[in-house]
Amino acid sequence: MRQSVLFLFTAAGALGVCASCRCFEPRPPVQKASSVGSESANSTALGSLLDASFEAAATEHFVLLHEPGAGYVAGACRTLEYAYGHFYEVFSRAGFDLSRSKDRLVWICFPRKSSFSKYALQVEGMDLSWLDGYYSTLTNRVAIVQTDQMRRREEAAPSSRSAVRVAVAANRSPRDGVLPMSVTGQRFDVTRLTHEVAHQLSFNSGIQKRGVMYPLWVSEGLATNFEFDGSVDADLDHGNTARCNGLLAAYAAGELVPLRQFVAQTTVPPETHVGRRYYAQAWGFFQFILTERPENLRRYLHRLAQERPDRRDANTMLTEFTEAFGSPETLELSWNTFLSHQAQQALAGRSAAMRPDAGLAPMP
Repeated sequence: MRQSVLFLFTAAGALGVCASCRCFEPRPPVQKASSVGSESANSTALGSLLDASFEAAATEHFVLLHEPGAGYVAGACRTLEYAYGHFYEVFSRAGFDLSRSKDRLVWICFPRKSSFSKYALQVEGMDLSWLDGYYSTLTNRVAIVQTDQMRRREEAAPSSRSAVRVAVAANRSPRDGVLPMSVTGQRFDVTRLTHEVAHQLSFNSGIQKRGVMYPLWVSEGLATNFEFDGSVDADLDHGNTARCNGLLAAYAAGELVPLRQFVAQTTVPPETHVGRRYYAQAWGFFQFILTERPENLRRYLHRLAQERPDRRDANTMLTEFTEAFGSPETLELSWNTFLSHQAQQALAGRSAAMRPDAGLAPMP
């Protein structure tokens, strides 16, 4: 089977708008999709796959293919460009030597689920009709179901079952080329957009290499750390309230996976609530490694990038991790210190919010 990794997510709502964006036009230029250059061609010519009515909105780093007159386009383009700058800023500060794609990165917004499913079957050779979107390392494109009209939005909305099936997909053999993106089943918003673009940027900046198998804490830990809701202050230093709450709840209940197992984990259990816990732990552990062991992380990812696209077992992945970061049991001590500090910060924040004078302006 072709080496292809599909990062999966459910997507149905309108694209969110980032209010604080910079260095791009508020209304991206629109052209017919057939006139877009090589960035949209990749492995398969898009002209033969998309409806002739598709238009293309091009920004400095992205091209968004969409139905004519879609009202979400300007906001989506602004958010993608903001996320692009934020991503490169964070990893540059961490000492990573990043590359940049010479072509614009492609997002395809299908107004109907049927056309999305037909595209996925033709391009990936897989029936992905139970999804509303995915990122493919085979094509380097994101494909989603997205429309402005409420009737179509309801038609494309994911059911509770689809969220479960995303989790189930995680238990397939890596030979199937499928990994989970999220098990939350949320509507497509700024948080979801920034999560997915982080995956795409990671594979186009040299941080990850297409075709290489990565543990959950790398791929999903990275993406969850770049989720934000449109705040200009969104950063690794400001945290992610939803993921942090899930992490601390699991920590308090003693439900976190021991690092010896977690660092080699590539799949998510099928139970949705367990899947959320795995994503929360991936968020916290990636933040811990990036902020406290950045040099080790750079060496580790560089080592993985030298691997051939092939299946690797848990023992191999554990050995790779140990060579870069030391014994998981030794690292667990620092990891628990990090978790304790996070819990203390959260408690202090809640206590401050509950004070009677919280939010009051100081007296002159």
